[in-house]
Amino acid sequence: MLSAPAPTTVSPVAVHRWRALVALYAILLTALVGRVVFTAWEPPFDGTIRYDEIRPIVDAYWPMNLYLGGPAYLVGFVATAVFVVFLARGRTAVVTLVGAALIGLGGTVFALVITAETLPFAYAADPAVLPEAEGRALFDVLNAHLGLLLPALVGGMAAVAFGVLLVLVAAGISRALPRWFVVVGLVYLVVFVVLPPDPPRPVAMAMYLVEVAFLAGLGWFGRRAARAE
Repeated sequence: MLSAPAPTTVSPVAVHRWRALVALYAILLTALVGRVVFTAWEPPFDGTIRYDEIRPIVDAYWPMNLYLGGPAYLVGFVATAVFVVFLARGRTAVVTLVGAALIGLGGTVFALVITAETLPFAYAADPAVLPEAEGRALFDVLNAHLGLLLPALVGGMAAVAFGVLLVLVAAGISRALPRWFVVVGLVYLVVFVVLPPDPPRPVAMAMYLVEVAFLAGLGWFGRRAARAE
């Protein structure tokens, strides 16, 4: 008579780690939803922040950036980087870990810069701080010096994009990600690079939603890889 297989014992540590990863994935999804809400609310950015667009929302402008936009970007990128770590496999593990570090660090710099840049504009558009004429003049000065933040903005996003590229290449070799997902990610990166800096609003929003869905997918597959372990 065949004996039944012995039941598999799961350690409490593994159970707690899995629950933590489930909670982290929920946080990631919340952050990504926050990004979409913030982007839909915020006036479109084409390299210039305009007084007439900020003045009607000045009371919410800084709080929305400080408590929603900035944290949503920061948490989204860092949580994605954590899940990417679980995609590390064999000979390509180091490449994946470098990609995860670039996503986390580049995303952190980007989130900090886009939050910090809005504070002086919030003050300049507030009639309780400056009269309208002086506020408009200060907007002109601030916009003329936005280029000082360009290296950090472009550098942060370039680090994230290069990190994602490394992860996709490594995962394609190690098969840590489905082939179709790797192809979608690579196509997105190519389109992201070749698009002009200021595409039409519908195109920009479509690309943005694809990016958000892609990050959610990276987190999903990373969480699944952690469960398999």
